[in-house]
Amino acid sequence: MDVDDQGDVPTVKGRRQGAANALLQEGFMRLETVIREVSHNTSIPTHQVIALWHKSNGRSFNNVNHWNAYSSYFKANPQQELKRLGDKAPEGATVRRNCYELFKHEYPDSWQTILEYHEEATVLMGAPQTVAMRAQEFHKFGKKVSAMVRPLL
Repeated sequence: MDVDDQGDVPTVKGRRQGAANALLQEGFMRLETVIREVSHNTSIPTHQVIALWHKSNGRSFNNVNHWNAYSSYFKANPQQELKRLGDKAPEGATVRRNCYELFKHEYPDSWQTILEYHEEATVLMGAPQTVAMRAQEFHKFGKKVSAMVRPLL
């Protein structure tokens, strides 16, 4: 395993050794304990604590599988999505794939954002939250959607 030092953050190349894996596991357990404590003390769900930490430290990553997000979107809006095919409805499994391609074509600059927001809304609908927490999340989500739709008007 080679380690290149770039500033104060070492970059590990190659396969991790058993000692590194053990240290990672120990660190992950400590992180989990801290996250649970912060969640408990603030009454904020753990997934939101993690998202807030990433946001506050300028970290962002997109782990959305857009095909899976579209599958969820398609399931929630089947008639709307099937209308995209018009009279060209193919047989079998290609229906959803063709609808997906037409969806991306119709929204070339925003299709990923639409699917990510739909995914976020789906998650928010399922997370146990107090009324105040739900209202706050809804307000933030509404701002995002408004900002996305505003240029289209």
